[in-house]
Amino acid sequence: DRNQLDVYTPDGPGPHPTIIWMHPGGWVAGDKGASMPVWEWTDRGYAIVSINYRYAIDPVTVADSVDDALAAVTHVIDNHAQWQLDPDRVGIYGFSAGGHLAAMVAHKDLPVSAIAIAGAPTDFGPLLDPEATFFDGRRGAEVVTAARALLGCTDAPDSCEGLATAVSPAQLSAGSAELLIVHGEIDHIVDVDQAHRLHDHLVAVGAAPELVIVADSGHETHVDEGGIAAFFDERLLS
Repeated sequence: DRNQLDVYTPDGPGPHPTIIWMHPGGWVAGDKGASMPVWEWTDRGYAIVSINYRYAIDPVTVADSVDDALAAVTHVIDNHAQWQLDPDRVGIYGFSAGGHLAAMVAHKDLPVSAIAIAGAPTDFGPLLDPEATFFDGRRGAEVVTAARALLGCTDAPDSCEGLATAVSPAQLSAGSAELLIVHGEIDHIVDVDQAHRLHDHLVAVGAAPELVIVADSGHETHVDEGGIAAFFDERLLS
């Protein structure tokens, strides 16, 4: 069962400001127990909730992974008292595929104060274009086939386009949470264009996200160089 989560709390009485972590792994790998230095965050005074979600492996799709992430956030907020979490100081932090899920939380406008998105795919449209470079510098039929599998496309005309739009935060409405988008300038796994796509779209629909492009940096979590820790400190620790 992938629908599980771990809760790490700092010393002292709550309610604690909380960051919900969404792990990377291309929607088909990774785990809540890896990729997040939880004790560094609890030392700063945060409770960390690290979630799992279903892998997008047939018959599961990315849309199902999104549903799991949204359900996990709702579950944490609804049950905040169980872990002495502060429901008024909740942030989301996601990296890579987890960053995509975090961006989808922003679109759904759940009661979350701040969302940080690092190295994230945000627009599935380019994955359906064999001429576009995307994951790991690859392009062509291989990328399109992988994207269609992730999305659960059928052979029906235009089926992929609608499925891609539904899980592309760079094509969707904006929520009310404050948003930080961080991306490495030379990310060869997820092209930096994905960060620009999300930022420019959100600005166009009336939001005010902060965009940080980290010079000479690749596919990383960008906690310090991207200002993610400071972003959460300012919004959740005060």
